[in-house]
Amino acid sequence: MQFNWSSGRDWAVSFLALLALALPFMPIPGDHETRMYVRYHTRGAAPHAFSTDTLHSICTVMARALAYNDPKTGQYTRISCGR
Repeated sequence: MQFNWSSGRDWAVSFLALLALALPFMPIPGDHETRMYVRYHTRGAAPHAFSTDTLHSICTVMARALAYNDPKTGQYTRISCGR
């Protein structure tokens, strides 16, 4: 019986890709629930705000990834994480 090395590499790459995709859904030890406050303003509308409960790690990632402020138009998105 002959072992095909490219097949083994394909399996390893597939496993690592699936693991990377599953990583955001795995619980992080020490993570806790927190209140996420979202404020945003779009052109031609009044500022809006809402809040929701989520994990602190998710809130932190979203706060950094979605931070936006345009001084020319006054549009913004702000996310803050509270306890």
